Amino acid sequence: MHKQNPATAVGIRFISEEQLGASADQVADLFQRNLLKASRKKPDQPPRILTTRREAISLYREIWRYSALFLWHDERGRLFRDVIRTSAREEFEAARFEPDPEIINKLIITGRDCVQRTMEAFAARAKRLEAEGPQPPLRQ
Repeated sequence: MHKQNPATAVGIRFISEEQLGASADQVADLFQRNLLKASRKKPDQPPRILTTRREAISLYREIWRYSALFLWHDERGRLFRDVIRTSAREEFEAARFEPDPEIINKLIITGRDCVQRTMEAFAARAKRLEAEGPQPPLRQ
């Protein structure tokens, strides 16, 4: 028996503009540039399920690797690395039984874009801190 995705049982999940830092038009443009058009597919081409699965696993591993760089604590005292990993796990589990390949591709593209933008911001911040020189230790 096929399990139903808990997110779709309640209703459709949406990624908010606040989470992405982009407007709906920018997200739609990103999808249009990166998704394969139906007209490009060959009619006798088999489904690309394994490729999609590989892409999802690759994205999850990339998130796991990059999360190791986030070694500070959040407001609740948890390591931000663990917060990122838990959040990624929940998102992947929520989309696990998604049958629509277009939605899966959108999720993968959005995830890759978020990881890339986060790492670019992380690298820019590290460069700024390095340029400022060593900071005196905090006194508590």
